[in-house]
Amino acid sequence: MLPKPRNLSIWPSVVPENKKSKMLITPNERAFLLFEGKEYTVRIMAVNGDDDYYAPKSDSIACVAKNGILEFEYGFGPEQEYLIHLVYEDKVIHRFNVYAVGEDLYGLTPLKGDLHTHSYRSDGKRDPAALAGHFREQGYDFFALTDHNRYYPGGEIDEVFSGVKCGITRVLGEEVHAPTITVHTVHIGGKKSVCEQYLTDREGYEKEVAALMEKVPESVPSIYHERYAKIMWVTEKIHEAGGIAIFPHPFWRPMDKTYNVNSELACILIKSGMFDAYELVGGMPQPDLNCSLAMWNDMRAEGLKISVVGSSDVHGTENVATFPHYFTVAFAKENTSDAIRDAVKASLCVAVESCGEEYKRQHRAYGSYRLVAYAQFLLKHYFPLRQRMCQGEGYAMRAYSMGETCAQLVELEAEMTESFAKRFFGRMAPVLPTAEMIAFEDKWRAVHIEKGPVTKGSAVYSSVISRQI
Repeated sequence: MLPKPRNLSIWPSVVPENKKSKMLITPNERAFLLFEGKEYTVRIMAVNGDDDYYAPKSDSIACVAKNGILEFEYGFGPEQEYLIHLVYEDKVIHRFNVYAVGEDLYGLTPLKGDLHTHSYRSDGKRDPAALAGHFREQGYDFFALTDHNRYYPGGEIDEVFSGVKCGITRVLGEEVHAPTITVHTVHIGGKKSVCEQYLTDREGYEKEVAALMEKVPESVPSIYHERYAKIMWVTEKIHEAGGIAIFPHPFWRPMDKTYNVNSELACILIKSGMFDAYELVGGMPQPDLNCSLAMWNDMRAEGLKISVVGSSDVHGTENVATFPHYFTVAFAKENTSDAIRDAVKASLCVAVESCGEEYKRQHRAYGSYRLVAYAQFLLKHYFPLRQRMCQGEGYAMRAYSMGETCAQLVELEAEMTESFAKRFFGRMAPVLPTAEMIAFEDKWRAVHIEKGPVTKGSAVYSSVISRQI
């Protein structure tokens, strides 16, 4: 959901729980500088508080505006969302939302990304480097290029943007198709290719699989033994490469015929412990996606614990149902391939599907309640704001890849986006109005008051000049 213009912002918007935080309310446009020396009231209420919703309890803080801003301190309580009303002359003039998180989450960075994508180097429609720009334009922080049986196309992206400080991270990856079976595996984060091992040494692959046939659990029906052994080989090789294995699109129907993996085998493989994550929402039509969610719920009831991710499985970027509507929000130590891999492995992520028009988009997030609640706050109040900034960077990345602009433009766009993120999470001081801005606004407010009158449309209805806030 793209953001509506807002007159004012509050910094930071994510704070540590049960600690006092210094808060600033600043204007987003010159006309909304707060009035010097005037008193405002800040009312703070816990969204998840046990209150009468007709009259929820709130804490009130009186603040006097100085230099166009308000500054106050407040000790937010336990982890949850807080609603803040800014009151002037007994009227609520703005509403803000702040989220308090525990120390463990506060030290992590929320990142939006896609872990299953394809380019023109396999069966996709977009150039690898251009695809990176398309993802950044949609507000993504990372994506994994997982071309079919190809690990190396991601290297094109690295070479094109070598030496350029882009805001999006290319996660190492490939989609592994073990020979003679239809079960696919998405490999991310590994330092070498698994596909190339069976493509260049088929005989060695067959021998290793034959040895693994002896290790297939007796509980696995004999009809699945070969496929199970080959997935054992794939996942072991992925882990040897330092990567993680994701089970993708469980209800995918190639050419709209039969599932590539039936639900019985899918459950056996997902519950086997061989996979690190389950692509809960991915490259499937909505009815099949619904089956994926239902199967996951059944397995959870049986005690399954596995990370879930959302991915587009994108092949083209136009008129597709999955892009940019299925994605993952990962809570990582930093925006690097290794850190994102580690976050997914540790279940510090949620799978997201979105629907609706761009300005009215709704999101469904799946994972633990704690992460889903936090992610929903970010999906409403953080990621849409950043997408506006990422649009320019994504376009500049594609232009740079074709020699149409300079690296400096890409880096300036990325720097602006990164600075916003740091301010949002309290890791950088917000930008404050300058003395020149304040003088400018004071001058034009005086003109407004002097020359009046107040009008509504074309009709003069009052001789009293009122302030605009």
